[in-house]
Amino acid sequence: MFDPYSTHAARMRKQRRHALASRLVQVFSRASKQAKAAASRFKVGDYVAGDDPFNGSQEGVVVVINGSSIGLRTVVPTRGTLVYYDYRQLRRPW
Repeated sequence: MFDPYSTHAARMRKQRRHALASRLVQVFSRASKQAKAAASRFKVGDYVAGDDPFNGSQEGVVVVINGSSIGLRTVVPTRGTLVYYDYRQLRRPW
């Protein structure tokens, strides 16, 4: 007969909890990585145009991609050589 309070049953419950906890850690770490990585359609080296009320309209080459922020190296460096835009504010100039 199976005794639910035996040491064997307790050890099996502990192993299941440990397996569940490690699986949850994997799922949440994968979800956080996907959330941090933006689904930007631009790659480093693409020539794009950005339009933002704070940065103005500028064209440049994508140099840095940090999550949802994309750094453009502008043609005319007015406020420095690198201007950051949200990837949703960028478009292809043609």
